[in-house]
Amino acid sequence: MIKRGKHKMDNNNIETIIGQHASFNGELEFEGAVRIDGRFEGNIRARNGATLIVSEVAQISGEVDVPNLVLHGTIRGNVRANESLKMTATGKLIGDVEYHVISLSEGASINGRCNRIDEKQKLQEKSTAKPPVRTDPRLTQAA
Repeated sequence: MIKRGKHKMDNNNIETIIGQHASFNGELEFEGAVRIDGRFEGNIRARNGATLIVSEVAQISGEVDVPNLVLHGTIRGNVRANESLKMTATGKLIGDVEYHVISLSEGASINGRCNRIDEKQKLQEKSTAKPPVRTDPRLTQAA
């Protein structure tokens, strides 16, 4: 569960679910909360305190740029969580990650570079446009 101010994020707040037997190719932009249980290939972007929940069986290939990320499954691609990143014991990230606050459970796995976003960077980004996330060609190769 993620707390944001006075609000709690739980399954009752999830607005969109991509089911376990679903496969999605494309771009996803959202506000609120989205849970992915299936396969997703493409880039995911969100703003305004949104939360992405990646379930234990989910597989994502692409860039992820969201305020809050709860990772139980696997992401192959660079990740930016400018508010919080929570990785459980089954969470696996193959790519670079930028985060403001991170929580790692024993067993969580990151295979890439980690960079903390400080408060000064967050304020600068709010006042200026952010450059696109860099894509690492090594991530497109079979793991």
